[in-house]
Amino acid sequence: MAPIRSHHPQIDEEILRKNEVDANKALIRGSLVTAGVLVILLIGYATGLFKASPKVLLYNYISFPIIIAVLCSTFFYRNTKYVAHPGFKYFLLSQYLLVIFILNILLPKHAILGWAICVAVACHYFHPKVAMATFISVAVLLFLALYMGMLYGEWDANLLNANDYIVLEGQQIPINEVTFEQRVQWLAYLRANGNNRYLIAFLYYYLPRLLTIGIVAYVSFAIATRASQLLKDEIGIAKQNEKMQGELEVARAIQASVLPTAFPNNDKERVYALMDPAKEVGGDFYDYFYIDDTHIAFVIADVSGKGVPAALFMMKTETLVKSLATSLRADTATILERSNVALCENNDASMFVTCWLGILDTVTGELRYANAGHNSPIIYSGGKVSFLKCAHGMVLGGFDAAKYKEESIRLNQGDKFILYTDGVTEAHNIKDELFGNERLIAFAQTHINDSADQFVPNLREELNRFSEGKEQFDDITMLMVEFHQGAKIMSSRSFKPDTRELNNLFSYSSSLLEILNFSKRDIIMINTALEEVFVNVSKYANKSTSAVEISLSNDQDNIHFVFRDAGKPYNPLEAPETKITATSDERDVAGLGIYIAKSIMDEVHYEYVGNHNVLTLIKYKKY
Repeated sequence: MAPIRSHHPQIDEEILRKNEVDANKALIRGSLVTAGVLVILLIGYATGLFKASPKVLLYNYISFPIIIAVLCSTFFYRNTKYVAHPGFKYFLLSQYLLVIFILNILLPKHAILGWAICVAVACHYFHPKVAMATFISVAVLLFLALYMGMLYGEWDANLLNANDYIVLEGQQIPINEVTFEQRVQWLAYLRANGNNRYLIAFLYYYLPRLLTIGIVAYVSFAIATRASQLLKDEIGIAKQNEKMQGELEVARAIQASVLPTAFPNNDKERVYALMDPAKEVGGDFYDYFYIDDTHIAFVIADVSGKGVPAALFMMKTETLVKSLATSLRADTATILERSNVALCENNDASMFVTCWLGILDTVTGELRYANAGHNSPIIYSGGKVSFLKCAHGMVLGGFDAAKYKEESIRLNQGDKFILYTDGVTEAHNIKDELFGNERLIAFAQTHINDSADQFVPNLREELNRFSEGKEQFDDITMLMVEFHQGAKIMSSRSFKPDTRELNNLFSYSSSLLEILNFSKRDIIMINTALEEVFVNVSKYANKSTSAVEISLSNDQDNIHFVFRDAGKPYNPLEAPETKITATSDERDVAGLGIYIAKSIMDEVHYEYVGNHNVLTLIKYKKY
């Protein structure tokens, strides 16, 4: 059996030390069992169940209690530091060898099993030198015990060539009365008559017993070799596990670095979130990021499966969604569609991810969102708690032609919404009951006044109480957002140069004007001016770019509408003024549009900046 070697001494030493401690404890248990057997034997001698000479009985009555006490003393070592000491095994083995040696002297024909146990236990330590030293010790002590047992131990008729009595000098002596000197004389007598019991004992007792013990030792070595290999495998697995654990810790740190941990708590929005993976790394993720000064995106997702594959797919999804949201500045449905196409490519593992994406206008409170098969968020609005109605589209990564629908809702001051993964609703307790939607809504109603940084930890504690200690099965991720309208408006939004975008433009501008408490009449008039300008821009601008930026200066209490397009330089303010009295055939439609805009707005300015036409319309609020 080759010594166990490793390139990781710390792991090897720990595993080998544990194995040695286990072997020490096993030998202690063996000692206690041996003590129990000796107690039974002692009772048998005391009750006359086993026949022996008075001298042998005396030896047994003296030796057995001492041996029993020595064996039982090992009981007090089992929970001490000595069990783990490198030299403790030698103490135990020496003690056990000495006990078997004495027993073999007292009971020459009954102690062979004890020698075999010594060899087997020594092999259990997986130390070849210890096992070999034990086998050599057994061979020597067995030889000594055999001949000492012939003179001092229990009478063995086969070994001493006599059954009930011996005859010395014409005197018949019962075997239970034979003294040490008479045994010596009897063996000398037999030797003189051609019956050398010392040689016969060596040839027919010692060698067969040694051979038997050798066979036991060979089998024990074979078992120990197999166990040694298993121990090597265990060491290898331990090293791999340690390496993997280290890699998982790095992966966990990388994953944690991707998720935001600093949450905004300002006059526009308050956010709090957590992600608690079921394994070292998880497949859930949440994120929030600013697209511009007034638009913030919120996303939560749950990848199929758990562990490293899910974590890798999760990071790919998070990167895609965030990159597309910030670069495209498009509607949420388009962002999910583009993300889905990218995730479907080379998706040989057939993984998929549920995802909810929302973009909040921090000025108007408009929340635009799209859902790719994810749980419906909970929303607090108007003092009521409910699930936000969502059109559930196909999961991302499932079908590359999947389409998604953008929906929207207007948040008011103090409204909240909670995003979560199914690890929340599918949390189990010891009765295999699910936490479920009903408990989630009930909890949300009870904690309706909690702030974001209170609600999320409180819900996590509620899940812990519900699970009653049952192991977490799935990743648990939650994100809560509180909406608080900002005091200053600086917002921008892109529109395609297409008159079909007018409804979106009106919705966008109206929401801002309502915040500023413009009257309904003023809102209609301003939208009319915006329509005229937008139609002209859509007709004459470069079709690749057109944007409307809306900002408010609190000091001057006015609102600016800025139109930018990448068309050829053109100042509509220099165009000939349209004659209102002219007939429709004679009237310039484009000029009429700018005339209407100038009539409604308080100021209109034009400039050409950065290869863009920039037309600014200013409207003062009237009191």
